[in-house]
Amino acid sequence: MRIKVLISGLLAAALLLGAAAWSSVNFAMAVVAVVVQLIFAYAWPRMTRSETPWTLSVILSICALASTAATLFMPGATQTSHSVEVIAAGVLLIFITQVLRGASSEGRLAGVVSGVTGLAIVTQGAGWAAIGLTDGALGTTLTTLLALLGAGAIAITRWPDRITFILAPLIGGALGALASALTFGPDWAPALCIGILSGLLVGSLRALALSSRSVRTISGVLALACGILLLAGALSWYAMALLN
Repeated sequence: MRIKVLISGLLAAALLLGAAAWSSVNFAMAVVAVVVQLIFAYAWPRMTRSETPWTLSVILSICALASTAATLFMPGATQTSHSVEVIAAGVLLIFITQVLRGASSEGRLAGVVSGVTGLAIVTQGAGWAAIGLTDGALGTTLTTLLALLGAGAIAITRWPDRITFILAPLIGGALGALASALTFGPDWAPALCIGILSGLLVGSLRALALSSRSVRTISGVLALACGILLLAGALSWYAMALLN
């Protein structure tokens, strides 16, 4: 399954990189981000074995579209500031749909937990849309994906978590710094930060996936691969915003 997660992530990453290279269309990365968000919205409730997968998928899809659209057309104090409002509305929708199932229904609390967690992840895909609006979109995207690839190469090994959790951010940080040194990436400080954060993200989710044994189906593979990419987009955006 680890190889399948890596391959799925590479396919989505290739689309993001192609969109970033298409600099004449500012919303190209937003389009790819929405595709990844919708795949995650479908796969996440099924990976978590929700009792109402279609309901949660619809809510996650609506919130994904809303967060990305707000980033493109309604920038606030920061490009992604309206994502907080989308998350708040999504939490309310998830809670209401679970309450309406009735007190005798099973899995209502699990449905809320699954839905809110998925909501927090899927809305972070707006970070890729925000990156696509910047001048250094290609460099930031390439730096992030290089770091994820390096950390992913560590994650697919059978080494214990205590080793991969150290090596993944080290490799990610090294590749981020390398991207900066080769002039196509951002400055060294944000590039190093992006690399380390990407490695920590991959290492953490690898440990979580292995301990929960939830990534056994194609839905689990897609949810994990897309989730890593969505969170990486937000991490990269905030790193660039804070350190540039």
